[in-house]
Amino acid sequence: MVSASVALLLLFAAVLGIAAHLLDARGQAMLVFGALAHVLMLAAVPGTALAAVAFGWWGLAAGAVVSMGAAATQIPLYRHRSRTTARAPSLTVLHANIWLGQADPDALVALVEQHRPDVLTLVELTPEADARLRPILSGSLPHAHVSAAPGGEGTGIYSRFPLVDQQRHDGFVTELLSARVEMPGRPLVFAVHPVPPWPREPSEWVRELGLLRQLLAKIPVDDGPVVVAGDFNATQDHRRYRDLQDGRFVDAAVATGAGMLRTYPAHTWYPPVIAIDHVLVADLAVRSVEAVTIPGSDHRGILARLVPGQS
Repeated sequence: MVSASVALLLLFAAVLGIAAHLLDARGQAMLVFGALAHVLMLAAVPGTALAAVAFGWWGLAAGAVVSMGAAATQIPLYRHRSRTTARAPSLTVLHANIWLGQADPDALVALVEQHRPDVLTLVELTPEADARLRPILSGSLPHAHVSAAPGGEGTGIYSRFPLVDQQRHDGFVTELLSARVEMPGRPLVFAVHPVPPWPREPSEWVRELGLLRQLLAKIPVDDGPVVVAGDFNATQDHRRYRDLQDGRFVDAAVATGAGMLRTYPAHTWYPPVIAIDHVLVADLAVRSVEAVTIPGSDHRGILARLVPGQS
């Protein structure tokens, strides 16, 4: 009967989403399923209802097991865990993927003026975009560590405070930069942009996420706060991204229970579907985090307000 077939199809989709969440996938198809895992898992709800109609109590029980498994993967995203001190000085970080340098520079500057970030990280920063932005950002963010490049490979860190210990890290297709911000706490800031696992061959994505994990693991625990902002081309349903969040690092959205801050695609008639832009923090508590519109870009940005403490 039709209801039985549809029920099985919906429950299979949900199980596929759960599997994509749990596995350390390296194949392209499973990585795409991982990006859409939260959508696939929603199929458990109508699947359970139809299974109950088609198969009775056995169908209801099977659907309930699948639904609980799906819920177990998503509920942690909505549990607030960050503790902040109201009077503590804050560090505000704004991250944006500016889509091959095509984002509206005036709109980006307006965002900086509105939110007054201490640090702005940009990826897909072309030389032309940096040349347009540097003069108009100089009043608010006069210090910069930039490695602009054609296409989507350029990266930049702009800061209200001086930047020291500036580094460009080898081994990544796109530019991966870090610098220490000369402000209270002296946070170490990374701007990252691992390559996407689709449509290109996914082995580079697998390698770069692993290399980034090794890089972060080498930072001494007594080295002070760390911020890692960027377009990770990975969601919380990708095991490799969750592996970056060891006992020290946490996603700012997870720390506040903000759930999935969907950032891509932002240039379509429908709202963003997947959350691939993130701010990871270590030895910092998260006061607030939100997705913000970047006119002219295919991504939304991430704005995080951080304070000293543990998330």
